[in-house]
Amino acid sequence: MLEYALFENHLTSDPNDFMAVVQNQQSRSQEDVIDQMISRGSTVTKAEAFSVLEEYAIALVQLAQEGYAVNTPLFNLSPSIKGVFNGDEEAFNPARHTVKINVTPGTRLKEAASQIVVKRVQGASPQPDPLYLDDLGSGTRNEQLTPGNIAQLKGSRLKFDTADPQQGIFLIAADNAETKVVTISRNKPAQVDFLIPQLATGNYRLEVRAVLFAGQEARSGTLPAELNVIPEESSQPS
Repeated sequence: MLEYALFENHLTSDPNDFMAVVQNQQSRSQEDVIDQMISRGSTVTKAEAFSVLEEYAIALVQLAQEGYAVNTPLFNLSPSIKGVFNGDEEAFNPARHTVKINVTPGTRLKEAASQIVVKRVQGASPQPDPLYLDDLGSGTRNEQLTPGNIAQLKGSRLKFDTADPQQGIFLIAADNAETKVVTISRNKPAQVDFLIPQLATGNYRLEVRAVLFAGQEARSGTLPAELNVIPEESSQPS
């Protein structure tokens, strides 16, 4: 079953336009495919299946390398060339041109797509996703905060509007007192670099608050680690 959730489509100007986003999708490997074959009572052993599929893959790769298009009931593949040629006499230049392999579903996969059962579920709205923080003052990751030093926060959907007081990086103490980071040197979706403000000794959690789509409220994401500010004399190497 294919689960999906509906989200507002920000690529159009119509506020009533929504788009389906697949949810909770899992992946399967070639070994899982072979296990599925064997579970149906196939007389082919797992080792034989691996061997046949490897030979099949080698043949497909060889045909593609020879420039052939290959059409099968499962998929169709064809080589193509990408890049701009300066004039009708310019030769292929690997520095400016590349060969791509285009793959499209074949007749059996197209038929399978029409038979997939779908189910609408409640989707989780996207939010900032901080993964880890490198404290350059102590050389630690997801452990310490060294006031007055630079920290590098990595993750996804981290970028925020520095002019909006509701957005930014917030360091929250055990008593829920918040300190907002003021000095930002890099503000990108995957990385934010900032100057760690002066903080009292203790434990802190880090939250990123950002408006991901225009017209919406700020969403928050929390670093999955508690950060510790230790007394200044304890942070110095012995």
